[in-house]
Amino acid sequence: MTQNANIDILPMACVGLLLVVMMIMTAPMVMTHSNTPVEVPKTHTAERKTEEDIVVTLTVDNKLYLNDQPINKSDLEDQLDQLLTKDQYCLVVVRADKDVLHKDVLDIIAIAKRAGAARIACATKKIRE
Repeated sequence: MTQNANIDILPMACVGLLLVVMMIMTAPMVMTHSNTPVEVPKTHTAERKTEEDIVVTLTVDNKLYLNDQPINKSDLEDQLDQLLTKDQYCLVVVRADKDVLHKDVLDIIAIAKRAGAARIACATKKIRE
């Protein structure tokens, strides 16, 4: 007569799963430090700054505008430099007509970089489907 030597592991798996569930439930209670006396610093909430972009516009007839004011290409770098001294991370948006030469747009981007612009974007429109 032979005996079965099989061990049933289902009760052991249930006990293991029960231990895992208990640890998951008690871990957040143990990890909170609400009883530790700490005086956190007091602050006043600052008003959110509304960011004003610098807009450089180049029309199809090669007229240049800085924030809707006409400007010469030779004066653009100095004017951008003055505007960017307040905030070098201000976004410079280049709005160029679709028929303007790519070279002219790259010239404006290069001028903005020389003036110290850290963030430059080209304005586009989404294609409607």
